[in-house]
Amino acid sequence: MRLLVLSCVLVASAALARPKSTFIEIKNLPGTVKGLAGVLEKEKPGDFRTQALWAMETKLREKGTEVTEPDVVDGLLDETLRRIFEDMAAASEIYKWEGDDAPRGDVLIRGVTLVFPGRASSGFSKSYTVRPQGKRIDRAYLNTDCTVKVQVAKSPAEWFTHVETKGWGVAMDPVLATDGVHRVVVRLFSKGGTEPPSIRHERPVWVGFFRQEATGGPWNPLVFNPAEAKLARDQETTLLPVDPKTMAADPKVKPTDAMKQHVLAVRLGDLAFINPARAALHETEQRWTSLNGLSGAVVDEKTVKWIEPLRTSDDALTRAVVVLKLASLGVEVLPDELFDVVVNVKQARVQAEALLVINKRIDASTDAPAEADTAVLTKLGATNELKVWRTLARAKGGSGLKYFRKGPNGWEPVVPKK
Repeated sequence: MRLLVLSCVLVASAALARPKSTFIEIKNLPGTVKGLAGVLEKEKPGDFRTQALWAMETKLREKGTEVTEPDVVDGLLDETLRRIFEDMAAASEIYKWEGDDAPRGDVLIRGVTLVFPGRASSGFSKSYTVRPQGKRIDRAYLNTDCTVKVQVAKSPAEWFTHVETKGWGVAMDPVLATDGVHRVVVRLFSKGGTEPPSIRHERPVWVGFFRQEATGGPWNPLVFNPAEAKLARDQETTLLPVDPKTMAADPKVKPTDAMKQHVLAVRLGDLAFINPARAALHETEQRWTSLNGLSGAVVDEKTVKWIEPLRTSDDALTRAVVVLKLASLGVEVLPDELFDVVVNVKQARVQAEALLVINKRIDASTDAPAEADTAVLTKLGATNELKVWRTLARAKGGSGLKYFRKGPNGWEPVVPKK
């Protein structure tokens, strides 16, 4: 009997000595979004459920099919905004009305909020009434009904003008779906700096997953976490973990590759909401996204595949940042990709970096221009020190460097966009 008791004690001691939490190998997770959704619904919070969440996020973000039906997008935006504003008004210590040291909730009192056009239908118009009870809000609004009016801007130009100079804005990433699970990303923006006028990207970015039991029915959240960090910079998105004791980024959680890719995708997504009509960047915009080859980001030679697909993005600034990062890592980039930056991106800082890369490629080129090409380029003003790199040419003239590109119609002069 004594031996039996001693054996039980030893077994118990060994169990207690083990780590409280050990990640289950990812290979044990279901391989489909549907299966992963089942894990999220049935499993209690823990490592297995956490891995299922990040596996589902990765699959939907990388392989999900974009949903474009206006009624679906409108319904998901409506449900997401309702939950965001309810969270801002809740009796917590998360939100403040002013300041850059915390998530802001004063969108509840700032008049009309405009949605970036293109995904929600042009007729999207909603009002949300909430009663703020948070501990860090302006006392004048405590327990007072506040109504937020949200409608779609008539054009991107109207949206940028509104957010840069007047009020708040909302933008929605593409809604991606697989196996009936819809991934929703909603960004909030407020007025930022004034030299030049800019917008402030509010944190956290709201990321949620919804399902609809029947067509036209309510959207039920599979995962929709509230904001948790008191400091805006400590929670990039609502999916990222927060230490419940400090209400800040959890230092005990080592970011996985899935988390790093998620944050990178969010940061790159911000590029689409820097006003393309402005030639200068505000200092805060330079902090949001480093345009010097994404220096300091998680992309390196081993993870360059994370950004490769975005070199053909619909957004010119996104293409520019990705191509410049690829060039900095030694990945082959095409002449047309670099000149696309010069021609289609207005920000002078980005143009300058693209021209720097172009000049390095031209200086290192051993391409010799054909006699016919030389004759054409001379007529176009290439009067001195002509050098060619594939379909690009550079010459020195009386007014400085001149650039030319060879397209379907032959050689043509190209100048940076003003």
